[in-house]
Amino acid sequence: ECIARDGLAQVRMATIAKAAGVSTALLHYHFATKERLFAEVLAYSCDASSVLDQDALSRAGKTPAERLAAYLDRCLPIDEVLVHDWLLWQELALLCLRYPDLALIGADLYERRYQTAAQVINDGITTGEFADCDPHEVAVTSIALTEGLGTRVLAHDPQVDIDHARRIVATTIGELIGFAGPLPMPGVRRPRRNRQRVVLS
Repeated sequence: ECIARDGLAQVRMATIAKAAGVSTALLHYHFATKERLFAEVLAYSCDASSVLDQDALSRAGKTPAERLAAYLDRCLPIDEVLVHDWLLWQELALLCLRYPDLALIGADLYERRYQTAAQVINDGITTGEFADCDPHEVAVTSIALTEGLGTRVLAHDPQVDIDHARRIVATTIGELIGFAGPLPMPGVRRPRRNRQRVVLS
């Protein structure tokens, strides 16, 4: 909560210790630096989010399109919990540019997200619901799209609110995977179209 509120550069270990109800010395005993503490915070956040992701996937419906839509919707800042996680991931994005160790941790965490999306995309290709494509490449592209749009939502861009972001994701990823219309994300209703083969180069 402290890191999400203040940012890692501004937050003090003493502030975190006070919020946690422990001594600063104890915090330093377990975490030598703020960056090490942040790495553990990210791992914890990612694990907690993965549980919610799997729950969303299990409730999304039987088709790969419904499951992919549900997962990508959770990759946007659609509620308070996800906004909180988003603020941590934004910190990670900045720190990865300066700290090689965090960059490696970030790459591992992102790969978990890619693999989740890629598995659903692969299921859609297998069933014929999606066109033939590289599932991992499309997954990377999908996550990048949600991140770019989510950043604009959090920045209160007047041209990109959460509903607009959802529509863009539904339409763009639907086209990318050759789905017969936009993905069935919550609140998204668009005309359907014919499926076609899509190849990423």
